[in-house]
Amino acid sequence: MVTQNETYTSSVVPYSPDILDDLPIDDQLAVEFFATARCASFKQAARGLNVPVVGLRKRLEKLEEHIGAPVFVYKHNKLALTRTGERVSHYLCQLFGPDGLGKSGEKEVPRLTIAITEPVLNDIVNRDLVAYVRDHAEMQLEIHSECTTQMLSECEVDVGIALVSPDDKGALDRHPTYRFERLGRIGHALVISSRYSRSVTLPVESLDLHNFMLVVPWDEEILAGSRKWASIMAEHQGGTTRVKSYNLSRGLVVGGACIGVLPDYSRKLERNILPVPGFLDDLEEKDVYLVIKTKLVRNPQVLEIRRLIKKSFFDKKDWLVR
Repeated sequence: MVTQNETYTSSVVPYSPDILDDLPIDDQLAVEFFATARCASFKQAARGLNVPVVGLRKRLEKLEEHIGAPVFVYKHNKLALTRTGERVSHYLCQLFGPDGLGKSGEKEVPRLTIAITEPVLNDIVNRDLVAYVRDHAEMQLEIHSECTTQMLSECEVDVGIALVSPDDKGALDRHPTYRFERLGRIGHALVISSRYSRSVTLPVESLDLHNFMLVVPWDEEILAGSRKWASIMAEHQGGTTRVKSYNLSRGLVVGGACIGVLPDYSRKLERNILPVPGFLDDLEEKDVYLVIKTKLVRNPQVLEIRRLIKKSFFDKKDWLVR
């Protein structure tokens, strides 16, 4: 960026028009570019957009570094577009459409509804999703901690992650307005904390379970098709706790002297968790699917969310069954 009292000369790195095809610019940077050009001031543009001026300047400087030429220059103590800046402005007007940024220089606020089932939301994508929200303060997001068939049937979800039974061959066909992308498979097991099982023998038959509080999972679909679980619940004479919160379910097992069903990978998160074998060997694994509304598969925000979700699952690939 050419600073005050400097002039734009031919000694600057030559500008290549082909670089416009690969501009590292998103909606937010485009808004900042036009706001700066309109206000002729970094501070005023940042104030109007409610963003830090330092961050705005750094993003515009990175744009100039990518192009290899300044886009703004000071003239009479005001910012003005250079020839390169004018070409970038023209390109962005074409990219976002003649009315894409409106009179104020701002695009319509992007809105997305994201539905990610537990435990995936908490254990696998949590950190990357938080980073995405932090970096996209201009968006309006609605995030749900479940992705049900009803939500998909009513087309309430733009991007989601759902657990699907491998035996349900028609599950994907029932939602033709969505595209499904398999991310992996998660298994579940009956577990107990080792701190509460050292003084007693691990349960080996249903009668032994009477000494423990059983935690019914946050999502009973996890137990669908398990005849052994139905038998355990029918015969159980001890206490039971039903909760709709995955975090509370795990907390009751880890620190509440309870026995419950958790994902297989929980032992990677909690070292003191022990499996209780022999009770739920008919508990089926669940396929994990990334669900995207078909009409949004090329949406820039959706593509970025898809990328971060794929990254999250790649980073945790050793947690998955396959």
